[in-house]
Amino acid sequence: MGKKVLIADDTLPLRVMIEEVLTEAGYEVIIASDGLEVWKIICSRFKEIDLLVLDLLMPKMSGFEVLAELKKEFPERKFPVLVLSGVFKSEKEISRLKDLGANGYLNKNSVVDDILYRVNFIFYSQLERSRRYPRVLCSLPVDYQFNGNKHSSHTTTLSLGGCFVRTLKPAPKNAIANLWIMVPDCGCNESVHTQGRVVWVNGYDTDYKPNSPPGMGLEFQPIAEDQLECIKELVDQKLHEEDIWKNP
Repeated sequence: MGKKVLIADDTLPLRVMIEEVLTEAGYEVIIASDGLEVWKIICSRFKEIDLLVLDLLMPKMSGFEVLAELKKEFPERKFPVLVLSGVFKSEKEISRLKDLGANGYLNKNSVVDDILYRVNFIFYSQLERSRRYPRVLCSLPVDYQFNGNKHSSHTTTLSLGGCFVRTLKPAPKNAIANLWIMVPDCGCNESVHTQGRVVWVNGYDTDYKPNSPPGMGLEFQPIAEDQLECIKELVDQKLHEEDIWKNP
């Protein structure tokens, strides 16, 4: 059985989308459509829950009220909470949520890859921390070329050592691909041009891995210092944004 994820959101299309994404990734999903329903599920199935994805603005009982009750009634809870909102984003607001016991944040405008990344990070954080280069969630337009064929796609994660490119047409493992990554606010004409070695491939139909989208992981080959600095600035910015959720 996969990890049990309780999703609480009163917006049906979003709720269904998150359920499909996490179910396809191998998680077992429990659904609640309002705050009172999620609180009843928490009380009756407390020991089964591995993660709560909690909308902050719901009828009958808000996400803030659920967090407050959770902190009061179950102070020793072991499952983490990812709050879901498109409104509360300032450091002050996030600090309040953290004080209430939230462990992370999901933007309601998040795409599939964002949702998977953040849920996976909750369960596999030790793997992330053991990486040589810190990896951040980052969607950037990218062109890649191998065997004379050029394709356009986007990155889903980025580090100083490489990136993951979301694509149904990956280069084969160990292939060297030319990369043009569009980095915003970069002095290199907003395009970092380098090469990457394909270190792993995740196919969609035949080699589909739970918890991971189809595409290829690339290790950067030697890269010009000014272009590496562009990547470093972006990674550092993203790490700072994530830092507010780390435990003191």
